[in-house]
Amino acid sequence: MTTKLQGRHAFLQTLRSEGVRYIFGNPGTSEAPMMSVIHEYPDLEYLMVVQEGVAIGMAEGYARRSGEVGFVSLHIDNGLANGFSLMIDQKKTGSPVVITAGNKDIRHMAAGRSDLADMAAPFAKWSAEISHPEQVPSVMRRAFQEARTPPTGPVFVAVSTNAFDDSAEIDISPSVPVYADPLPEPGAIEEAADVLAKASNPLLVLGDRVYTSGGVDAAAALAETLGAMAFGVAGGQTNFPSDHELWCGPLSFRTKEGREAIQNADVVLAVGCAVFDDFFYQSGNFVPSDAKLIHIDMNSGEIGKKEPTDIGIWASPKHALLQLDEAVKTRMNHEAAESASARRTQIAHDNRARAAAFQELAASGWDRTPIPPASFGRALGDAIPKNANIFNDSISSSAMVNAGIAHRTDLNVMGARGGAIGWGIGATMGMKLADPDNPTIGIVGDGSAMMTVQGFWTAVNYGIPVTYVICNNAQYRILKVNMNVYHELNDLPPPDVYNAMDFPTPFDFKAQAEAYGGVGIRVTQADDIKPAIEAAVASGKPACVDVILDGSV
Repeated sequence: MTTKLQGRHAFLQTLRSEGVRYIFGNPGTSEAPMMSVIHEYPDLEYLMVVQEGVAIGMAEGYARRSGEVGFVSLHIDNGLANGFSLMIDQKKTGSPVVITAGNKDIRHMAAGRSDLADMAAPFAKWSAEISHPEQVPSVMRRAFQEARTPPTGPVFVAVSTNAFDDSAEIDISPSVPVYADPLPEPGAIEEAADVLAKASNPLLVLGDRVYTSGGVDAAAALAETLGAMAFGVAGGQTNFPSDHELWCGPLSFRTKEGREAIQNADVVLAVGCAVFDDFFYQSGNFVPSDAKLIHIDMNSGEIGKKEPTDIGIWASPKHALLQLDEAVKTRMNHEAAESASARRTQIAHDNRARAAAFQELAASGWDRTPIPPASFGRALGDAIPKNANIFNDSISSSAMVNAGIAHRTDLNVMGARGGAIGWGIGATMGMKLADPDNPTIGIVGDGSAMMTVQGFWTAVNYGIPVTYVICNNAQYRILKVNMNVYHELNDLPPPDVYNAMDFPTPFDFKAQAEAYGGVGIRVTQADDIKPAIEAAVASGKPACVDVILDGSV
């Protein structure tokens, strides 16, 4: 049934029909028509940010924690451009977010107006502009459909001012779920199982589409059957149980250990990820020529994209992993099963030794100042409250953070994914809004925090009780780490200088949090991390624990 509506009302009613609860936005003049009536829709809560990256981050955290599509409203070309940094990561990793921006009246053609849809197209799964009110329901319906349908991803929609102002006969109908959970081809599973059952040193490489398909337990079961090391790659989700004896952590192609792990494998099973994508170019293929690469993914564009793939399977990672596990078990003879058991024992032994070495490293630096990253990670493992949500944007400290909290299976841990910094401040708030009943803590590098530090104001303004733990090492430490990698890969001597990578005047995050009206606590000793985090969470207010870390590389 159609009703005559102005475009602005059709737009907001469409959001309501899609189940949108929060609009993360920074308004401008081109959004004036919408903002003039938004108070008539109290079920749509507009949360204003004062820097666009904060809005993108909030939508990211909300979408990933809630399972719903996040919604962002930006402003014309200027505001949209401020969001591109994080949208680039969302496009690469498939975040289900709809981003909109108002545009000038379509009749401004001669005077000049930006083609916002064209601007955003490289960073979106689908990009379009609404120039007439009749287009509002169909375009917005498709936007939400595209964002949530695998392979998921960010969608951009521009709305011209005249489309907001003009009226038309409009029918508001929401998008419908697409049952996109495809089963693998039986022949593909049989072929892959034949290869895996005979493997003498199989390796699992897991990405975020394992988690989003519900395949974490299936991945663990297959790893146990195979006796395979399980690694994560470019992941911001928990794609394998972090306390499992076969979990070997993130796989880095920049380290000798990471490259050797792949070079020593005779079968590599990559699931739900981009295969071996890295900033630094290394010639040749990572997988040795005499090894097999099996790639399972919901995103067909990733299969065979870079590395030659022997068996490519377009399917739900969960279903493929479950079927592979059963098929491999039926094919493994007694000798193969014994070999898999021996591999499990050896991998578990190596991982226990690695965990013990971490604990020894953390203990050895416990009383040092500034606090070493390992001691910081261990302290976090003890300090974080039960059932907390964690957004890990600690950048170069992330390995030690992950090691310190690996035993905390009660936590819901997500992390930044991609090459941009600036995620943690907004994403932590988004997670809290999606799960208000549990504590939510963002562990954020100082450089990343400064990219979107304006988010402190949003947290205070709307009373979002998040706790930020800042890894304050007074530098872009990740750049120093990568400078070392660059020198190593190019057979150069270690760098003796790191230009423009330090913060000679360190950031005072305690003072910044207090300036915005939040709680600020400064920590310089490892012993003080736990009581500081407990006090921050107990305050019930937006809080910042500014931890002074050793930034040595």
